[in-house]
Amino acid sequence: MTETTLPSRKASRPKVKPTIARIRASARKVFYDKGFFPASVEEIAEKAGVSRATVYLYYRSKDEMLLDLMRQDLEYQLEIYAELVTVKRLSLTAVRKWLLRLRGEQDERRNSLNLFWAGANLQTDILDPVFRHHDNIIATLGRRFAGFDLDALPRAARELQRTKCYMMLFMIEGTTVQITEDSAGPSVKMAIDQLARSLLHFLQHGEVMTSPPE
Repeated sequence: MTETTLPSRKASRPKVKPTIARIRASARKVFYDKGFFPASVEEIAEKAGVSRATVYLYYRSKDEMLLDLMRQDLEYQLEIYAELVTVKRLSLTAVRKWLLRLRGEQDERRNSLNLFWAGANLQTDILDPVFRHHDNIIATLGRRFAGFDLDALPRAARELQRTKCYMMLFMIEGTTVQITEDSAGPSVKMAIDQLARSLLHFLQHGEVMTSPPE
C-alpha cells in the first residue's frame, strides 16, 4: 500500500491579516536577534514597516506580543502532530517520515525556546499552557492510536498512562529539537531511526521502550 503524503501545515493554516503577520514576523526576528528584554516596540515597528501606534492596535505591550508568539508556536506544533493521525498505513517508514517532517519544522523552534524562558519571567504560570498543549497532543493522537488513548482506560490506570505519554513526547521533542547535525551529539540519522522504532511501538502498545524489538 502506498504511504500517504503528509500535507503541508501551511495549506491548512487560517489566513492572518497582512499587517499583524508582518508585526509577528518582525517581533520574532528582533527577539531572536537581540533577545526579548533588550528589544523595543520601536524596533519591531520599524522592521515591520508600520508605526508604533499601529503595533499598539494589535498588542497592548511587548509582553502580550511575546505570549502571542508562544501560543502560535504551540498551535503550529499541534497541527503537525495531527498530521500523524491522518497517515493511512502506520509503519516504521511512515513514522520516520513524519519525524523528519517534525524535525524540519522544529528548526525555527530551537530559537523560539528562548522565548519560553523569557515568558517564564513574565508569567509565573507559563507552564500551564505548555502542559495543556501536551494534553491536547495526547488527546489528538488518542483519536487513533491505542498508546495515547486515555479515554479507553479505567480511571485508576489513566494517570499512569498519561505519564508514559508525556515521557514519549519528551523523547520526541528532545530528539527533534536538541540533536543537530553540527553538534558533537549523536548521529541525527541514528537518533531518528531509534526514535521511529520507539514511537511506533508506543503508538501500538502504549509502552515507552528505548530499544524496542526490531
